Amino acid sequence: MESSATVLEKCDVVMEGGVTSGVVYPAFICGLARRFRLRSIGGTSVGAVAAVAAAAAQFKRNRAREGAPSADDGFERLAGLPAWLQAPGHEGKSNLFSLFQPCAALRQHYQVLQAALNRGGAAARALAICGALLLHFPAGALVAAAVLLLARYATLTMPGAGLLLGGTIEWLRFGAGLAAGLLVAMPLGALVEFLLTAWSGLRHNRCGICPGMRQEPGDPPALTEWLHGLVQDIAGLPRDTPLTFGMLAQSQPPIELAFITTGLSESSSHRLPHAGRDLLFRASEMRALFPPAIVETLLAASLAMQPSRGATTAMLLAADPGLGSAARDLYFLPPADELPVLVAARLSLSFPVLLQAVPLYRLRHTEGDGVRGGRTGVTKIWLSDGGLTSNFPIHFFDSLLPTRPTFGITLQATLAERAPPEARVFLPASNNAGWTPAYTDVGDAQGLPSPFAFAGALLRTIRTWRHEALKRAPGFRDRIVQIRHTRQEGGLNLNMPPEAIQAMSESGAAAARAVIARFLDTPGEANGWRNHRWLRMRIAGAVLQPKLEQLSKSWHAPARQPTYAAMWAASGAGSAAGRAAPGGAGRNTAYVLTRRQRVRGQEWWDALVALPPPRKGADLFKGSPKPRPTLEISPRQT
Repeated sequence: MESSATVLEKCDVVMEGGVTSGVVYPAFICGLARRFRLRSIGGTSVGAVAAVAAAAAQFKRNRAREGAPSADDGFERLAGLPAWLQAPGHEGKSNLFSLFQPCAALRQHYQVLQAALNRGGAAARALAICGALLLHFPAGALVAAAVLLLARYATLTMPGAGLLLGGTIEWLRFGAGLAAGLLVAMPLGALVEFLLTAWSGLRHNRCGICPGMRQEPGDPPALTEWLHGLVQDIAGLPRDTPLTFGMLAQSQPPIELAFITTGLSESSSHRLPHAGRDLLFRASEMRALFPPAIVETLLAASLAMQPSRGATTAMLLAADPGLGSAARDLYFLPPADELPVLVAARLSLSFPVLLQAVPLYRLRHTEGDGVRGGRTGVTKIWLSDGGLTSNFPIHFFDSLLPTRPTFGITLQATLAERAPPEARVFLPASNNAGWTPAYTDVGDAQGLPSPFAFAGALLRTIRTWRHEALKRAPGFRDRIVQIRHTRQEGGLNLNMPPEAIQAMSESGAAAARAVIARFLDTPGEANGWRNHRWLRMRIAGAVLQPKLEQLSKSWHAPARQPTYAAMWAASGAGSAAGRAAPGGAGRNTAYVLTRRQRVRGQEWWDALVALPPPRKGADLFKGSPKPRPTLEISPRQT
């Protein structure tokens, strides 16, 4: 790995989610780090794992620049990760496979799912699953066989059946029918046992198979334990001093790290780290999901946080009678600066069913103001994989006029089996490339819609429509590099062969080379960064011009009284929201201005609405990049 002296530019990086597809990211990150200094890093699901490792490596490089002793560069440790993942480990399996260790209650179910991995076709997968069901759930198969045999015996002994007096052909037909029935009934019986025990096992194990911690003393570290050790080693920190968001923010230059998690209980998408102080955790639950050093760090930071009012204390006591004693189990989640980055990464990486969801708790001081399910007190909220709501958060770190590029890396399982290596990486070479919508064929050989393909496309569209639109948008698509892989690579293929891991890793390195060639090494107007800045300036003018014209017209519009200008001058004191609530329950929040806000804000508004209207023919929207973007207000993810 080259030294930090060769770093020429700063950049941001956002990585798409997945599971094993993340093996492409170490080589991509290390390739970028040869020429770029990473400033803001984001991702979802396995992209969050890559992001936290990249942040740790940049953290160590920054410390070395400040004079901290270091035996190696953190990116060197990261660069060796693909080779370690494909190397044989526990029980001859790859190290990648060994990271996913099922809990005891769902171990047999995991074996069944594992049997379907890396099978050539649907028939091969079906046969493998049937065999695994019979092997791991024999009780259900035997019960089904017994029921079938009893039923056949009953028909055999019925008056008038005539089989006992029949000839050889009748007996052969009977035996063939019985064998066929057993071939169907036994796998079905095993499947019933699989489903019934899976239901119970998931209920008692946070709706997931793998908690992320090793399940037997002799096992190697599982996913979360391994990631903790990896992050600490890359960052150059001891295991009992977890890397926190505050450490990254205090690095020089500061490093921003952001993830997405999905709040199932509140039907929401959250950006991590969380900015508020209304989340809590139970130490007993965290110990089942995180290494001891992480839990102890959470507890130490939480003990310094005291309830802000008596009502909060009452709610905490109701939820945890041991509060204030050694039996205490409920603690505040530390503020962002003191939160270990591993906790946020694990909240983002909770792939449904495969990995257990993480429970947290939220303080609710109101009944929800009419919202369905509103409750007062400490309520349990379940957080699952960030990819459910934003699998590719390319909107992270975005600005109208950027001062450094934000590169995105996305994954597509569209590569043909014998495609040449150069087909694995796609980065738009011109402004006319990369804006064709993605296409999913839901038809069968007869051209009729396949119900399974239709359902898959339905769920995929619900989950990915937003970032698929952003992938095509001008000012986005030119900085997103796409890595294509086969269906036998990435995804849920936990036991990928070494050659597949190597091929995906090489794709990541090739993607980094493509970005560097386009954004750094191409001279003149064809330079990717220069082109990107021009696109962004063109887009900013196109979206701002009509909004500012509308703003100027609305500011002094006499149709509504008082005007917006008059309301600002009154600082909002006359707003209906500031009057007493019904029943004398106090005042609602009116967002009244301070004197400084009113005076300085008035100057700002005056300058804004005084912008001259465009001259005739100066429509900045005309001829702007397509698809045409828009500027809208949307809730901030918190």
